[in-house]
Amino acid sequence: MSGFKFKKRLGQHFLNNQEILQKICSIRNLNSESILEIGPGMGSLTKKILECNPKKLLVIEKDISLEPYLESIKKKHSDKLKIIFGNALEIDLVDIFNEKIVLIANLPYNVASTLIINWLQNLEIFKSIIVMVQKEVAERFIAKVNSKQYGRISVLIQIFCDIKKKFDVSPDNFFPKPKVESSVIEIIPKENIKVDYKKIDKVLKLSFLHRRKTIKNNFKKKNIDTKKLPFDNDILDNLRPQEISPEKYLKLTKRLFG
Repeated sequence: MSGFKFKKRLGQHFLNNQEILQKICSIRNLNSESILEIGPGMGSLTKKILECNPKKLLVIEKDISLEPYLESIKKKHSDKLKIIFGNALEIDLVDIFNEKIVLIANLPYNVASTLIINWLQNLEIFKSIIVMVQKEVAERFIAKVNSKQYGRISVLIQIFCDIKKKFDVSPDNFFPKPKVESSVIEIIPKENIKVDYKKIDKVLKLSFLHRRKTIKNNFKKKNIDTKKLPFDNDILDNLRPQEISPEKYLKLTKRLFG
């Protein structure tokens, strides 16, 4: 890492613990899979993925100053490794892949939630999403009904995906050392979830307008006459947004939009 200047604005914390890198790659059999890695950094995880004999590996890196490190890996794996330098938030993955992929990444803390929410809108291209995120973010993703962490993002992810926390990673395993704990999670898209993302997101934004108010009162805040809507009374009248399961939110959306 001699000579490389870490960029705080990019949330750069590089994982170099070989056992943890191997553990991440062992979550799913990567042999003959098409893999996407976001934010490879100097390529520690990239090397481990390539050791698993994937069909091909595409990495997307925002920091062009990391090009020498990644190009040195590509020289040894030119038949499998492709590098794109750009902002993952601005790249349309659907245009790149014409097959289902496995995404693996140690995501920058500052954009992790935004990236994952974006991917929810194109789940048809993913077999699995294996990512390391801030532990607090992981806890929100897997949060249960009525818990403090349960919110709009919890519901969105749990409606469209099965999500499991695999293990936690302490700050000591990174350089530079972050101030927070990290967690590795796997997100697997569900099949046959027939609801439009924009519709469910609209319902959730209305519902979670104020966590301490009932769903009915939150809808009234937006001048929606709940008496004219075919909702179940138990959802509208007595429950606050954090008291409603993803399954009931799905039902609510279908009642609203068909």
